[in-house]
Amino acid sequence: MTDAQPSQTALDMLRALALRSADGPTVQRLLDDVTAELTGRTVVHRDQDRRPLRFVLRRHADVTGISGEGSVADGVLWPDGTASVRWRGEHPSSVFWDRGRTSVELIHGHGGATKVVFLDTADGPAAPVPNGPTPLALRRAIDRALVAPVACPDCGRTMACPCGRARHEGRVDAILAAVAPWATEGAA
Repeated sequence: MTDAQPSQTALDMLRALALRSADGPTVQRLLDDVTAELTGRTVVHRDQDRRPLRFVLRRHADVTGISGEGSVADGVLWPDGTASVRWRGEHPSSVFWDRGRTSVELIHGHGGATKVVFLDTADGPAAPVPNGPTPLALRRAIDRALVAPVACPDCGRTMACPCGRARHEGRVDAILAAVAPWATEGAA
């Protein structure tokens, strides 16, 4: 007959071993250190006041000839050390890096041609997003309007339909609706 005990993970065994010889906070610090060493991520607890830090990828030289120069992507370095990056431009995409800034710089840095420029500091107030030729919020509104579902003028479907009618007018309307708040703001 076998024991009906559930199998323990290595982490469960480490916790049990540590609890035999140390107090709860010491065990938690040990588990946090092990997690950081094994995964490269920092464990963030509910009682910790840590916040995400925004950054842009500023490209000084376009090595690939695709993204251009300047601020080519927006990102967030999360409190646990992971990062997410959202590319700007006509075909935006998002990527998430478990190893955070290290991966972002290794993959997208192109030997120093692209730098991570933080907009926030860990201990100071959040900085405003810098306004360039086009405010970031406006760019995002246009990006969303460009990919928003547009109804077919004949059948009303937002997916592919047998009508095959162009949805150009609907797309223009979606973009105009997205930029309307900035248009009225500038006219005031």
